[in-house]
Amino acid sequence: MKTLNFILQGFGFDNFTDFKTSAFGYLLTSKVVTVSFIIGLVESFFQHYFGLPLLVLTSFVLLNILEFHTGIQASKKKGGLVESRKMGRMFLKVGIYLLILFILQSFKEGLKFPELFGYEIDPFIVLYFAFLAGIIYQLFKSVLENLVALGYKEADGVIGYITRKFGKDFDND
Repeated sequence: MKTLNFILQGFGFDNFTDFKTSAFGYLLTSKVVTVSFIIGLVESFFQHYFGLPLLVLTSFVLLNILEFHTGIQASKKKGGLVESRKMGRMFLKVGIYLLILFILQSFKEGLKFPELFGYEIDPFIVLYFAFLAGIIYQLFKSVLENLVALGYKEADGVIGYITRKFGKDFDND
């Protein structure tokens, strides 16, 4: 410790404690360490079991919240009733989405397929990402439809572009 303190004094610090406080400050408090540990556990859990990094999971949650919120606002604007019984629909949809992602992630990680010309032919990788893209597409389109119902003309143009680009096969009215 004497040698470390001597080196740190050469850089203008009194000792290791002074360096630690100056360099890391609030990062070494028990609150920050606890929050970081919890975030790390959540990240690890969702990455391992669902294949979703924390940033993707956060975006997925925010997209669901946005879809839910714009749906309620659109329903109010149309004069429809907002029933608490129907709020469970969102939770059931998200639960089913996560269940399917969990199953596909389990197959993707648990099964090893033979390699052909140096590439592993794993249909579950394709299924996983196709399903994830389908969920995101469906939620995004639902948000746009809700924005159209709220009077945002720009959203109608985006929906028109998507329909022209991908055809009527993706129309889920």
